[in-house]
Amino acid sequence: MDTAKKSKVIIVSFLAVAILMGVLAYMGMAVTGNEHMATIQSVIAEKGGVIAASGVTVVPLEESPFEKSGKGNTIYRIVYTKDGQTLTAWYRSDNHSSIIKEPEEWILPQ
Repeated sequence: MDTAKKSKVIIVSFLAVAILMGVLAYMGMAVTGNEHMATIQSVIAEKGGVIAASGVTVVPLEESPFEKSGKGNTIYRIVYTKDGQTLTAWYRSDNHSSIIKEPEEWILPQ
């Protein structure tokens, strides 16, 4: 194989691997997000609540009541109704994507 053809094969192979890794990372994040939503819906339903439309949002640490959060955490604000009252719960998830993270935790209204 001549040098030009060999370098083209190497470049195309590198790009194909990079695209594959990107697709796999995206799919992994989507699956993790779906798992978080299932957990949120389950916990709120157990408490007798109903999540409001667009009631689950991701917020930065500064807007949450949590004191700590790492790169491997996502913080969710959950607005839901229970017994005619609108309540807010907080969930710090574990994303399994970083070693810099805090444990999973819930803050639920009393």
